Amino acid sequence: MRIAKLLRVFLAAGLALTGCGGPLPPPDPPNLAEAKDSFSRGHYWYERGCYPEAERFYRGALDAARLSDQVLLIIRAQNSLGSAALARGDAVSAANYLEQALDLVEAQPGRPELDKVLANLGSLAFKLGRVQDAEGFWNRAAEAALAAGLSPAPYYCDLARLYLAAKRPEFAAMAARALEAAGGPDLLPTPKGTEPKTAGLLARADALSLSGQAALAAGDPALAEQRFRAALELDRRTENTTGLAQDTEALGRLLVSRNRHREAAGFLDRAFFLFLALGDDPAARRCFQALESLSRGQGFPKNLSPYHNALRDPAPYRLTRQCP
Repeated sequence: MRIAKLLRVFLAAGLALTGCGGPLPPPDPPNLAEAKDSFSRGHYWYERGCYPEAERFYRGALDAARLSDQVLLIIRAQNSLGSAALARGDAVSAANYLEQALDLVEAQPGRPELDKVLANLGSLAFKLGRVQDAEGFWNRAAEAALAAGLSPAPYYCDLARLYLAAKRPEFAAMAARALEAAGGPDLLPTPKGTEPKTAGLLARADALSLSGQAALAAGDPALAEQRFRAALELDRRTENTTGLAQDTEALGRLLVSRNRHREAAGFLDRAFFLFLALGDDPAARRCFQALESLSRGQGFPKNLSPYHNALRDPAPYRLTRQCP
């Protein structure tokens, strides 16, 4: 899910060093420096699907943050550990880490990081099939973001995706709300130097994609294509692999319905290999079936053997092949 990458970006927020153009800050004390370094390494391995390795570095970040008594970093480390445990399917460990993070957040003035911890709890609830709990957590996350002067767009996206999956009528309105919170429907490029940071770009791409689904459901394929293409461009800029896979599949299927078969085959081909890299074999097979239908009906693609071979032995295509 897109939210996983967005949460990781939020978790890393505030850890970046001062950029060039000014005097360098004084060196951090050893434990604080180690916490920051461990966070960076943990995020690196998380992005590659190497969750045990990510957890190892997140635990190192937690230990170092405790030794330097950096409460904000302790919260972020616990939240990161919860996200990593959830990603590898350990719901019990994820719940324990997130409950510890929430307890610590609630004890701090201003309750820092509350929206992010609540959002992760929503993802945990959704993965466990507790849809009502997930909805409650994401609504609370949106409220917490607004109270902290932050954008609620990521959490509106979560809610819209929940409504889409459940085929609830609130989907279209929530997708529109998410897009408005992420910057509105204007798809023109932002002036140089005024672009949102990575987290904002991720939320905007997600909102555009969901808005495209809403446009498609409303019978406006031209608008849907516009929104999907805009989402694709933003996901390219952030290298959001999950978003890229979703965008290319959505465009491929839309172009099939618009009889633009050669273009459709190109998008579905890219989606197939992206899903294979992410380890999402059901989605890869779904794309293959669409490609197979196109090949038989329209001659695109001409050769299906690369897809057969990749499905038979997906290991060389996996992103996790880089794991230690």
